[in-house]
Amino acid sequence: MRGLLLAGLLFGSNVMAETTAKNMDFSELSNNLPAHWVISGTETPVISKQPALGNITAVQVSRTGNTEGEYADVSQMISFPYSGKTLRLSGYLRTKNVSAQGYAGFWLYQTTESSDTAQYNDMEVEAVNGSNDWQRYTLTAELHADTEALHFGVMQVGTGQTEMAQLTLTLDEQPIEQAPLKQRPIFTADLPHQFEQDSGLRFTALSKTQQDNLAALAKVWGFIKYYHPESAAGNLSMDAELFRLIPAVMSVDNNARDKLLTQWINSLGELHACNSCKNSSDAALVHAEQHWLSWQLSASLNQALAKVYAAQLPEKHYWVKPTSVGSPQFNEKPYNDISSEDTGFRLLAVFRFWNMIHYYSPNRHLTEQPWEQVLATAIAEVVGSTTETDYLLALSRLIYAVHDSHTQLTVKNDALSGYIGKNMVPAEVRFVEGKPIVYQVHQAAPALQVGDIITHINDKPVSDRIEHLRPIAAGSNQPTQHWLIARYLLRANAEQLALRVTRQGKSIPLQLTLVDSSTQRRSMAELAHYNHGDQAYQVLDDNIGYIRLDKMEGQSVNQMMTALANTKGLIIDIRSYPSKFVVFELGAHLYPSAYNFVRFTSMQTNNPGQFNWTEPLAVGGDNPDYYKGKVVILVDEATVSQAEYTAMAFRGAPSAIVIGNTTAGADGNVSGISLPGGHSTRLSGIGVYYADKTPTQRVGIVPDIEVLPTLKGVMAGRDEALERAMAYIKQ
Repeated sequence: MRGLLLAGLLFGSNVMAETTAKNMDFSELSNNLPAHWVISGTETPVISKQPALGNITAVQVSRTGNTEGEYADVSQMISFPYSGKTLRLSGYLRTKNVSAQGYAGFWLYQTTESSDTAQYNDMEVEAVNGSNDWQRYTLTAELHADTEALHFGVMQVGTGQTEMAQLTLTLDEQPIEQAPLKQRPIFTADLPHQFEQDSGLRFTALSKTQQDNLAALAKVWGFIKYYHPESAAGNLSMDAELFRLIPAVMSVDNNARDKLLTQWINSLGELHACNSCKNSSDAALVHAEQHWLSWQLSASLNQALAKVYAAQLPEKHYWVKPTSVGSPQFNEKPYNDISSEDTGFRLLAVFRFWNMIHYYSPNRHLTEQPWEQVLATAIAEVVGSTTETDYLLALSRLIYAVHDSHTQLTVKNDALSGYIGKNMVPAEVRFVEGKPIVYQVHQAAPALQVGDIITHINDKPVSDRIEHLRPIAAGSNQPTQHWLIARYLLRANAEQLALRVTRQGKSIPLQLTLVDSSTQRRSMAELAHYNHGDQAYQVLDDNIGYIRLDKMEGQSVNQMMTALANTKGLIIDIRSYPSKFVVFELGAHLYPSAYNFVRFTSMQTNNPGQFNWTEPLAVGGDNPDYYKGKVVILVDEATVSQAEYTAMAFRGAPSAIVIGNTTAGADGNVSGISLPGGHSTRLSGIGVYYADKTPTQRVGIVPDIEVLPTLKGVMAGRDEALERAMAYIKQ
């Protein structure tokens, strides 16, 4: 049972949590369900009062043979900053007809700072099954020293029903909120430094020497940040070190610069060599052992870097740690309130981001420009920016160079809204046959028609507007860049927008009234290119099953597949983001046996820049009753991240093919990046490959049968990919 439970928990393991258990008596309700609790794997929960227990509130879960999932669960998660010895979860349980092979009971799951398992305990051994009247039960567990989060709750495995009431969670016989806090180490890097509010640096132009020196400093500073044991232990405020170094090295000659940097490195602390710490024999991606030699530094500085590289890093790295899936979790100060005119913090943003990609992106080898060249350009642009908008666009161009659809600049206080346009035409645009066309028109834009080809905006070619938006539309490939640009194409700050469109071969000028874009927010499901009703599944003509994964929330996969079991074929539409993670539940119905569909590359803490292969991951299992009809997976440029992962998992099923056009090419768990000024971005934190190591990043999910939308099809309201899928199943 433990494996099933942990698989369900890990997908949400990075969610911020309370530090105290909430609503343990179930008396607080929200939408007729107990607030603060997550309930899954059950028929409709029942809330009742129990006179036998003093009229307290009880929650009932129940399962039949057709109930979705492997078990019913009522659970919470809390952060756990407490110290102690013994955890106890207690409460009243009553069961009715719980199957003999199943059980009901409490569970406690302790996880570490990186969301790895510290300890798991449940009541499987006690095997509370059958029918039992109200009785108080207790689950006891020893508190693990590394516990940072606690998941807990009540589960029922098998059929039947379980009621629960009046739960309590204690540590050493005291309520959790009264437990003493852990004594945590104080890191120098956590403490305020003299530059917290202002670096004291202001300059707007650079000579070639200054630009070269700053680029060299960026690389050496990042190397020391991640490789030097004193920095990795949190004993150095690397941001403060940078602000001291910039004025010292910026304007001197190369020899003086390298001498200063060598002296700085030698002053940071004693080093202890570890010749066996960096084993890269099984690496999927790794920097060369002396990769700094290409930086054209002096022999003495190269030697100092070599000593740092050979040193042993602490087990826990202050600046970065791996999550449970191997993606990096960064630890940085956001400096929310600094001025955008502060040149030092502008450079910190560039240095921080560039080095994060250099050492912790599993896809850094996929950039189109040499990453060192990107650094030099970004330094010159952020220094030379004369306005906040110019600075943010310079940052956007740096981020764009990664070519990762996950990696977009998110700015504080919507600071780029004026650049994009605060008002919009109430219509949606899609690139079809390489041209931006109108594919949805809302009521407030009657002059537009579906199928209009946009050729000019405010008397300028539409290509000018596309280039204007390109820096803020970082995408892994061109279809995704177009998808991102299309969202902003018809925006402006004025109240009117002049368009010229081609309609049925004629060029037509239009003057359109704009509306406030904040009043036009729509969900990804609403913006889906095709909308075939609000049902999660249905049977189309010719007995063809159709599933929309963006409508799966709250649906039972087992019930759905029972209803579709006798269809001629199955179309799984993943052209919008799934509302529910169904890879393994739905995948179990598509395969007769386990199928390896994916493997990952994950960061290695002891060698920044190294990513190792994981073992392949399988979907499905032994199932003689698997779905035997044809299976078609529909994808397009809006198929991104989890949607791409889902398509990977399903395309290996017998008689399965993928139809549509190339997807976003950005898969894998994301890692958040905090940038000075309260801005942020993300990166794809693990490499995602097919089981045979075929890449997906930037490539996307390549369809077996390519079906691109056509202008005629859009004008006629046709879903050409769906039509091709139905034809394939019928043939």
